[in-house]
Amino acid sequence: MLSILIPIYNYDTRLLVQQLHQQALTAGIEFEILLLDDASDNENVCHINQQLKKLPSVTLFELPTKAGRAVSRNFLAGQAKYNHLLFLDCDSELIDDNFIKNYIPYCKQKDIVVCGGVAYKKELPHKNAILRWKYGKHEEKLSQKLVQNYLNRNQTEINHFSAFNFLIDRELFWSIRFNELLKNYGHEDTLFGIELQKRGYHITYTNNPLYHIGIDNTDVYIDKTEKGVENLKILLDRYPDRESLIKYIRLLKFYHILEQIHLVGFTRLLFRLTRPLMLKNLKGECPNLLLFNIYKLGYLCYLMAMKNNFDL
Repeated sequence: MLSILIPIYNYDTRLLVQQLHQQALTAGIEFEILLLDDASDNENVCHINQQLKKLPSVTLFELPTKAGRAVSRNFLAGQAKYNHLLFLDCDSELIDDNFIKNYIPYCKQKDIVVCGGVAYKKELPHKNAILRWKYGKHEEKLSQKLVQNYLNRNQTEINHFSAFNFLIDRELFWSIRFNELLKNYGHEDTLFGIELQKRGYHITYTNNPLYHIGIDNTDVYIDKTEKGVENLKILLDRYPDRESLIKYIRLLKFYHILEQIHLVGFTRLLFRLTRPLMLKNLKGECPNLLLFNIYKLGYLCYLMAMKNNFDL
């Protein structure tokens, strides 16, 4: 029936796995929970997660060296024995007791991919994590909008795909799988969504969210964001269908416009001059999300300027 797949990196997943296990038992379905520790360097967390091996139908794999999110998810899918795969991020928390039950009807369908959504708690995090929380609340609104549009049969928007919490038919997954070109953090799920689009598969959106509780502090989140932008540069350089990237990824749409009007160099220079001021805002207690998007665009122009051997 269902293989629940959770990549782990430096995170205590005991509560999440125990609750998933209990929900699956209560639902009376055939299931397995497969965990993959992607070379966590926190020895205490590694030791704690070892306790999960005691649960029936739970298997913990461990990698000796870090492989990245795409490789980890593909590995787990390769170990799965059931026809439907439920991918979850390790830094998530169940909202209610019906999470597994809500996915069961979809496990009777072929060629299905279902995004369950993401939610964030209302309580403000520590002030050094406001940027990630605020951006997360924006993600939550987008998730709710996608569900509403789907229920209203409004297919005018380009589908949005997130790997945080999704169910997929096993054969469909293996017809696409995560592109292992991207080793670092960011956009492997974006690319997966693009491949779904290109092959004519429609994403089902359902109101079955998980809390995202792994709220990075701002320095870590900005670093991850920059790695995600670096992945976009890799895609621009090496992905064979550049037009699809520009069509489906908003940041690349804006970059393409700057290319067409020959303003990439100017934007790079502006980014260099204003970067300290932008970082001051983003690391403050009231970060501006529009400025955050401008920062990402400027950083992409900076990277592409390096590629073209501009004087930085």
